[in-house]
Amino acid sequence: MKITNLPIPLIDRVRAQNPVVLTVANSVTAGKVADALSASGVSPIMSQAPEEATAMVNLADAITINLGTIDQAQLTLIRAIMDANAGQRPVVLDPVAVGSSAYRLTIAKQLLADYYFTVIRGNASEIAALAGFAASGHGIDAGNDQDDPVMVAKRCAHAYHTCVLLTGATDVVTDGQEVFTNPTGTRMLTVNVGSGDMLSSLTAAYLASGDNPLASSALVATAFSLAGAVAAQHAAGLGSWQAHFFDELSQLTSDRFAAQLNYGKDDNND
Repeated sequence: MKITNLPIPLIDRVRAQNPVVLTVANSVTAGKVADALSASGVSPIMSQAPEEATAMVNLADAITINLGTIDQAQLTLIRAIMDANAGQRPVVLDPVAVGSSAYRLTIAKQLLADYYFTVIRGNASEIAALAGFAASGHGIDAGNDQDDPVMVAKRCAHAYHTCVLLTGATDVVTDGQEVFTNPTGTRMLTVNVGSGDMLSSLTAAYLASGDNPLASSALVATAFSLAGAVAAQHAAGLGSWQAHFFDELSQLTSDRFAAQLNYGKDDNND
């Protein structure tokens, strides 16, 4: 898939449709996720009560499951939500730190065995762990466990019959066959706690349109990283970068994205 094939009008459609994204959140980053969704024209909802799982799912257009602060109570909530959804709405799995925790990895693999996830969004270490590689990532860090992230992402996609969005210095999006790579980004996205969590829930918002998951994921990954790179041009440090980054998300339109994107930069995508 080439960068020129990205479904750029989807950016405006997301704002017009104002999809509701239900996020089972990482408690460390829930506020950032809600702000990123709101800035992008998306309505965030979050829940901690299994008793309201059906009601919350009925309100939602898409769902994100984040394992960042997973415990047994949250796992009960996740299963209640996935059971209530019954495959009707797109779901993104964010397998936070499964490369460094056997407990998290076991939970993630069991969820993947029991339910279908439209997209798995993780860093290199997390995707490698799910794909069966020995990973050594520390916490939320991407690590450098594999020399070929495309191969890792494709193996993970094949294993779970889904689309994988592997984020890093170069993002990789694949359904196991077709591959899209995105080298646009900034170091600020890697040092900002919650960048991946925000992207996971934004991916769910773009999937709510019903478009092809590969193309939708490739678009949101590119738009997100480009917003971070543009924000970095005006920032003195992490604090001011965050303000500029949310400004970029709030101003993101199809025309603005197209104007900022250097189409000749990634012609090697296939």
